[in-house]
Amino acid sequence: MKSTKIMLACIACFLTTWLSISLIGYMLSDATFKTCATNGGTMMFMFILGWVPAFVVGIDLDKKLNNF
Repeated sequence: MKSTKIMLACIACFLTTWLSISLIGYMLSDATFKTCATNGGTMMFMFILGWVPAFVVGIDLDKKLNNF
C-alpha cells in the first residue's frame, strides 16, 4: 500500500508540474492551452526538469511513511 501511495503522489505531482508549466506558457503567449501543453518546448522542459519535483515528493513521502 505504501508503494501505491508514493506512486500516485509522484504521478499527481508530475501532472501538476506539467499543467503549471503549460499554464505559464498559455498566459505568456497567444496560443491555446492545448497547443502550449503539447508544445515541443514544454515537453522538452518536462523531460529535462519536470521529473525533479515528483522525485523529491516521492523521497519525502517515503521517509514520512517509514516513520509510522
